[in-house]
Amino acid sequence: MSRLLIITRSHNPLGGADRIVADLCRELPSRGWQTILGLTRGASFDDPDAYRRVHRNLETIEIDGTHGTRAARLKSLRETIRKTSPNVVLSMRVFDAYQAVAQLKADDLSRAPRLAVGVRAYESAYISDVRRCCGNIDLCVTSGKLIAAACRQIGGMEEQRVESIAGGVHPPREAVSPKDSQSFNDQKPIRLLYAGRLEQQQKRALDLIPFTQALLALGIEFRLDICGAGPEEDRIADQLKLLIDNGQVTMHGWVDQAELYNRFYPNADCFVHFAAWEGVTISPREAMAHGVVPVVSEFTGMHAEGQFLNRINSLCFPVGHPEIAAQRVGELLSTPALLSQLSKSAMETQTGKYSHAGALDLWRDVLNQCLKLPAKVDNFPRIPERLGGRLSQWGVPSSLQLWLRRVLNKPVLHHAPGSEWPTASGLMSEVEQAEIAALAVKLEAETQLEPVA
Repeated sequence: MSRLLIITRSHNPLGGADRIVADLCRELPSRGWQTILGLTRGASFDDPDAYRRVHRNLETIEIDGTHGTRAARLKSLRETIRKTSPNVVLSMRVFDAYQAVAQLKADDLSRAPRLAVGVRAYESAYISDVRRCCGNIDLCVTSGKLIAAACRQIGGMEEQRVESIAGGVHPPREAVSPKDSQSFNDQKPIRLLYAGRLEQQQKRALDLIPFTQALLALGIEFRLDICGAGPEEDRIADQLKLLIDNGQVTMHGWVDQAELYNRFYPNADCFVHFAAWEGVTISPREAMAHGVVPVVSEFTGMHAEGQFLNRINSLCFPVGHPEIAAQRVGELLSTPALLSQLSKSAMETQTGKYSHAGALDLWRDVLNQCLKLPAKVDNFPRIPERLGGRLSQWGVPSSLQLWLRRVLNKPVLHHAPGSEWPTASGLMSEVEQAEIAALAVKLEAETQLEPVA
């Protein structure tokens, strides 16, 4: 049996990418791949114990980053890889793993693992790092066709080494039927669901506030369930306090997949989603499998993937316009037959490689193919050690700081999870960022079926 080591950050185990990781750990062994999960530990943010409380009964190993320096993280990564002896290392948002595998390849290519990287969102820093490190990346698994195209066209990855694999959607627990237009016509209020991280930069969760205001202005009777946690949770609760007090809005906090499937998806009419960009977002697709109609933003990546088709299986609106999202909900109320039509079409979308079993089979196939291709090895770009604190302010060279910290056993304490275990190199230029953003606009325009009115 081949062996896969997945390396992931442990500071936030509640996201969709971590559900995919857990599925891989549980399901790939039956497809010929023993899977071990490497969890990062830090002094301040990354906590494998918290991760294991959310995702139970996985085979895990800890990667010690508590000293806080890049050199210490690389040493710990190399030790973990040697200890587990994987055929493939899959880095899920842990940039240092790229260099750790590259160093092992440089030492002895015949004994080193292949390097696979997961690029799960259209974020410029990730794609820039694919370009910077492509000489050592044996496989790139993206969440979406748009990201895959960028990894080839900008990242320089070969066609056969890039594959888009969405998070697979489990089928409903019980048989479901499309929404019935007559029963919906008699039923008030409309049942709305938001399920996702409550943060603003990507998910635009604060759009929930003007969205509900627009629903009220349109005279729409509704009940909104908000399932999620994140930095904007308290602000949203404060702004929606009156609606929460009168029962129109309920905030449930983070909800696991089982509860979404048992309690929320079967009872929702409409799923709302405001994100600015996504890979192949999973919660709206899980709702679609239950016949729930998505009212979804035109996030970057939507058109290239073709999962959300306006007025065919969903209703779409421009990013940053929650008032138009409210108008779309009004359309469903005023045209009950539209809800039945979209509901039926939505139920038919999550098949083949978009299903749970289909996605896992594709993971197996691409990992097997990765072992058949020649291993890639190249010089790795120099990544400077970034150390904060007074010694850096005084101009003490980082090499001397590292020596002093080792001698005195003084770890670096980080003030953000992104520096404790970085997701990217930090080397992207403004020119690269503009280039990657321009490619997204170009590819989305080429794949858009029709403008969203």
